[in-house]
Amino acid sequence: MIRVNLLPVRAARRKESIRQQFSIAGLSLLLLFIIMGGLYWGAASKISALDEDIKSGEAELRTLNKKVGELAKIKEQKKLVMEKLRVVNELEARRKGPVKLFQKISAAIPEKAWITSLKETSGGVTLKGFATTEEVVADFMRGLERFPDLGRVELDIVNKVKKGSVPHFSFTIRLVKSKGGA
Repeated sequence: MIRVNLLPVRAARRKESIRQQFSIAGLSLLLLFIIMGGLYWGAASKISALDEDIKSGEAELRTLNKKVGELAKIKEQKKLVMEKLRVVNELEARRKGPVKLFQKISAAIPEKAWITSLKETSGGVTLKGFATTEEVVADFMRGLERFPDLGRVELDIVNKVKKGSVPHFSFTIRLVKSKGGA
């Protein structure tokens, strides 16, 4: 029988098999590194994109905070202007108030009466003056009663005084404001 030494062929096959296995292992490792590198690059891209979004969001937030600050300043200025307008309107109403009061008193006063003092208080108005007769004082009171917004007309005092040779009557009339603000 012939013997054939197949050991070198087996050894060559074994070497070839080992080389193939190392090549497959090397290619597998290379493929693994490529896949991991791709995943790392993708994650790094997402991170950098998110960082850019965060930076742009922070910049927008700073811009919006500036605008909010400006808006708060504008609201404060508006509040100040509205307060000033309220004060101006209140002063305007107060300015017109005495004029209207004087017009009404002037319309109510008879020809033979005159006022020497007028004092306005929170409770109303006190009028002091002189008249030629008591009837003139009564006419003056009736004239004042024609204007209900002046308040309730009350005669405080009437005194007969002598000015020169002609007797006169000094009077004090109060216009009492009602509690409703008339």
